[in-house]
Amino acid sequence: MPLKLPSTGRKKIVAQPTGTKANKPNMVAAAVELAGGPVAVAKLCGVSRQSVYWWIKEWKVERLVDALKLSRASGIPIEKFAGEFVEPERSKETK
Repeated sequence: MPLKLPSTGRKKIVAQPTGTKANKPNMVAAAVELAGGPVAVAKLCGVSRQSVYWWIKEWKVERLVDALKLSRASGIPIEKFAGEFVEPERSKETK
């Protein structure tokens, strides 16, 4: 009987995120594909390929310079790479 060893490494999640993000397409992934793929985008922006994959996973491009380069290369407006909009908290007004 073969000996079964515990799994090493991270558990991979392959499902689409739940919540409000799942109702709309991942515009970062679409822009990366239109611009030529992760390798081409990584060379264009001067970042590693892993950074591009993190952008796709997070559904946003945090650095403005990289978002601008990706926008120009793909033709998708830069506003689409900002991620989910979060309303600022309002302080209670006192009378």
